[in-house]
Amino acid sequence: MPDQNGGKTLINRVHAYINSIKTKLVVSFLIITLTPLIYISYVMLQNASNGLLNVIVSNSLAHARKTAIDLKRFVNHQQEIAQLLVNSDPALDRDLEKLAILAQEHDRRYFAIEKIGVYDVTGKRLCASVDSIFSELPHAERVLAETKMRECVLLDSEAGSGPVLAMALNDRGSNTYGLLVIELNRFLVTSIISENLVGNSTRAFLIDAGGAPVMSVPEAFATDDLQLFGEQIRSFAGGVFSASSKSMTKPVLASILPVVGLGWRVVLLQDQQEVYALVEAFQRNLYWILLFTILVAVTIALMISQNIALPILQVTRGTNELAAGRYDVRISVNNTDEVGQLANNFNFMADSLADKMRELKAAYEELKLRADTIEQKNIELDRKVFEVGVLYKIGRTMVEVGLDLEKLLDVIIDKAIEAACATRGSLMLIDENQEVLELQRVRIWDAEAGQTVAVHNFARNINIRVGEGVAGKVLQSGEMAIINDPDSHQDFKQYDNGKNRVNQLVCVPLKVKNVTFGVINIVNRKDGQGFNRADTDLLQTMANQAALVLDNTKLFKLAITDGLTGLNLVRHFRNRLNEEIKRARRYGKIFSILFFDIDHFKKFNDTYGHQIGDEVLKQVATIFRGNLREDIDMAARYGGEEMIALLPETDARGGLVVAERLRQAIEAHEFTGHTSPLKVTISIGLAEYPLHSGEALELIRKADTALYECKKKGRNQSSIYSEQMGVVSEK
Repeated sequence: MPDQNGGKTLINRVHAYINSIKTKLVVSFLIITLTPLIYISYVMLQNASNGLLNVIVSNSLAHARKTAIDLKRFVNHQQEIAQLLVNSDPALDRDLEKLAILAQEHDRRYFAIEKIGVYDVTGKRLCASVDSIFSELPHAERVLAETKMRECVLLDSEAGSGPVLAMALNDRGSNTYGLLVIELNRFLVTSIISENLVGNSTRAFLIDAGGAPVMSVPEAFATDDLQLFGEQIRSFAGGVFSASSKSMTKPVLASILPVVGLGWRVVLLQDQQEVYALVEAFQRNLYWILLFTILVAVTIALMISQNIALPILQVTRGTNELAAGRYDVRISVNNTDEVGQLANNFNFMADSLADKMRELKAAYEELKLRADTIEQKNIELDRKVFEVGVLYKIGRTMVEVGLDLEKLLDVIIDKAIEAACATRGSLMLIDENQEVLELQRVRIWDAEAGQTVAVHNFARNINIRVGEGVAGKVLQSGEMAIINDPDSHQDFKQYDNGKNRVNQLVCVPLKVKNVTFGVINIVNRKDGQGFNRADTDLLQTMANQAALVLDNTKLFKLAITDGLTGLNLVRHFRNRLNEEIKRARRYGKIFSILFFDIDHFKKFNDTYGHQIGDEVLKQVATIFRGNLREDIDMAARYGGEEMIALLPETDARGGLVVAERLRQAIEAHEFTGHTSPLKVTISIGLAEYPLHSGEALELIRKADTALYECKKKGRNQSSIYSEQMGVVSEK
């Protein structure tokens, strides 16, 4: 009987629980919630899986397209080099000896070229840049026939260690007498293809115009899988294809695209198992999300039923919370029975305690507010001290740099990075035509060195037009741009998602008198936070100060610089010469004057024209500066083709060494600007202070006298002034 009664009691409890409001609420909520959720999850699983597969396939095709484009650019560059050789005078004149020398020069100059060879129409080698290139060219007649259809032909690498390009050689009568063959650097071609490989199973093949594989990445990879797509390759089909066979352990997905204009094709093969693994992983994750959602729904159903079915728990919970120190707790019970009366008495007691606690809390909050105000003022004061310190350092450093524009640009970008606590920055100035912004400086924060360092390998041909992108808009409006979420900004384009990714950006205009002539780009705070108002205010103040200094420096440079050669004007040279004489007198120092002009330059201008003459003057000035000591010697254009230099703390013998080095450099230089390289020579005269004179004008005249002595002796030489030279020049 006891066992029978216990069984009935258990059955009654189960029956009561099933028929309770709490259980009914839970079941109803789960049915209403989970039925549409399961259906939506099923639809999402199907659509998302197909969409993800399409994305993966499109990504594979995009990598194949990028590989084809990169190869096209690479080969175009090498084709231009080959075109230079094909159109050179030795090639047109069939001068094999000179053509071999020219091939050796190009072989040494360009890293992308391994070897260069010249072959006759039968494939026999005529000359080469190195002896290790193959002695005979297979299928020479077929290659010659292909060059009539396309300018450049890709050959199988079996003839050499890397892919081979071939171009027809014609003489001046347009008669084809051979082939120019360039063996490309296999490492560079492999690197271009490897950059676009994704996944662990991806392999790439480069196919020539005849459908034969030229090379593979990884190297020496079996071409069995490639044979499955022979029909598509032979028909020059492009796109994504799949294939499988009994001989294959895994089905294969192929992306085939042509290299435009070359007749080549790029084939990327990837195991389908690897592609579908991503889709399967996505499906598993979606199942886990669905399971988690079901658990959340069950939990919410239980919570709702608990609150509705058992109102008495509110009184118990409120009593426990008040005992634990929560004086703001109140009980809301609509019952009018004993439970309701108990709740009202509890609320009255809680109100009394809450009033006392509010008084204590108000006093505490007042004290805390005062403490917070003092702390905030201290933070603001520290910030102001930091800003004043940064502006002082900037001003002091700019004064120390002086008029050196190159160093001034480094100081400006360094201090901007320091002021904003950023990781890198760049500076762009508008070009002389007021059309585009040109990138001048890129510097980054080196955490190990604790300072900013220069980036020298940035692309100097980056030009941004007015109104183009973020920097162009800032240049156009003259207003600062603050972008703490660049991915959502309509004018910003992310170029790198790796370590150089831009997470925060401030673009500050450089302007004087409402004329904007440049921008400073500050990127990524060190702490990863967005740039705030304090950062931008300091950057704007610093940029205004830097813009004024840059403007003054440019104006001074324009006032002392010759527009054609970039050398100092003679007026500035004379001022510097007078200062050097004063310094030399005070400290007992010596210096020399180096004075030269270009031999027979009037005849040169009459022969080639003044435009070519101006180009020669520019190149002579560049060589002139390159043979002087930076920041020590001073070069100037004296007038016409005459140029002069001040050599501090250098006697006449030391100046003669400089003069001879300069004379030999100009004599050996091949001047461009004409259809063929031109040659000029110079004559140089030197005078020493105080050996030859203690006056500026007299020193220049005696250096000029030594110059004319060189003219008398046949030109293209250097000499030091001496009394035996006769009458001093009246220059």
